[in-house]
Amino acid sequence: MVLLIAMIAMPGCRTERPYADVDLDAMVSNRPDRPWRPDPDAASVQPFDRSDGDDVAEATSNVPDARASIAPPPFRGETTSLLRLIDFALQHRPETRAAWERARVAAAELGIAQGAWYPVIGVEAQFYYTRMIFPANGFALEADQTALIPQVALNYLLLDFGRREADDDAARAGLFAANLTFNRALQRTIREVQIGYFNLDAALALNEAAGRNADLAETVLEMVEGQLAVGLATAPELLLARQEMARARFEVEATVAKILSARASLLEACGVPANLPIKIARITERDLPEALDYRVDDVIDVALRGRPDLGAAIEKVREAAAGVRRAEADFLPVVNGFASAGIEWTEFKTDTDKIVEDGTTDFPSDTVTSPIWNVGVSASWIIFEGYIRENAVKAARAERRAAEADLEALRLQAIGETWGAYFRVQAFRRQYDFGVALVESSEEAFAGVSAAYREGLATITTLVQAERDLQESQATFVNARADLLTAAADLAFAAGIEMGRNTTPLGPAR
Repeated sequence: MVLLIAMIAMPGCRTERPYADVDLDAMVSNRPDRPWRPDPDAASVQPFDRSDGDDVAEATSNVPDARASIAPPPFRGETTSLLRLIDFALQHRPETRAAWERARVAAAELGIAQGAWYPVIGVEAQFYYTRMIFPANGFALEADQTALIPQVALNYLLLDFGRREADDDAARAGLFAANLTFNRALQRTIREVQIGYFNLDAALALNEAAGRNADLAETVLEMVEGQLAVGLATAPELLLARQEMARARFEVEATVAKILSARASLLEACGVPANLPIKIARITERDLPEALDYRVDDVIDVALRGRPDLGAAIEKVREAAAGVRRAEADFLPVVNGFASAGIEWTEFKTDTDKIVEDGTTDFPSDTVTSPIWNVGVSASWIIFEGYIRENAVKAARAERRAAEADLEALRLQAIGETWGAYFRVQAFRRQYDFGVALVESSEEAFAGVSAAYREGLATITTLVQAERDLQESQATFVNARADLLTAAADLAFAAGIEMGRNTTPLGPAR
């Protein structure tokens, strides 16, 4: 009995870890649209909004049709802002929910690993019937025995030389990696929605610019027709104006195709079908990012300290290191404790095939009921098994080195992505500023050439060229604005800035 008490109390001498993580749901984000926070006090457990019933038939009967499983969009013919689309995508995009569910799987796997610290308690029962025949002195003596033995059994792994600790550490690192991967999935969703939004806004702006250019081409055509009516223009000039008018209408239709493609990409990024209608709020000048006031090294430092995928890679290294310890622990013995307690009920009955002196052929039965219990310790130690453990250690060490190499590769990738995005933002900001000046000068040039053409001081070729220059300047401006916004989204994603807000100080500005 003393040994049984020691078996139950032994984990308390080892660590409090097995009893610290009972509420595993609190170790992941409580919603698929909210990032995971490492502070356990910041996590609150919310009941999951879908049943995890064990009845397979009932569960499958509640599975909706694939077409009906589409989340209702937040836009029903109304103008939708970027922030609203991002919020919708974070809640309903399948990729973010899948990453969240994988984090929940990792939390459950940690619970499975921690279950090894607890004893295994079960109820078992034995029932058997035995008949024995003893021939002697012309008699056939038969003995029947019926027994029922119910009991409670306990098995406890007392000592495994680090196996459970390594499994616990590996599962814990896997959970942290899954949580950080989930955070990165949220950031990727934000980036893809932003880029889709910016591309759709650019396509709409190009369509508007093409429409204005078509109006200008129509105005030029009317001017040439007026000049031709009074003998100040020629037929070839009229044909050239009509050609420019046809080209302008072609450009309008070309931008319509770009709008449809950009709309489909945005809706896909939001997690809804591409055939739904959507109307977005247009981007204004105040929505554009300002010039960067921080050094590129400061932004790279933020990326190296805050990118969730880098944190997940670090946890993968820790998980692999725990795998090495687990493989090395297999060379050591295992000590188990066991105990059981129950009741044994047995009935004995004896009879013979001949009549004995008192005229009977059987004897009175006898029933015995007695308590039974046992407690003990067992140990096992594998000496040789065909070099399985040696190769397992080699594989685990190689896995750890591979995880370290993956971490270094990802670190270099993060530096390169942040560096490139930083200077793209700077370059596109300057291009945008020059694009504004280019549009203004092109408008002034077109107005001047138009006035000169009316006075007969400019040719139709010069007028058409000024019109084309104005159209190209407008397209350049729109593309420069879209490139600037896209580069800013890429920089935020490369630096691992969460939810559009930077929670890590960048350091001194230049």
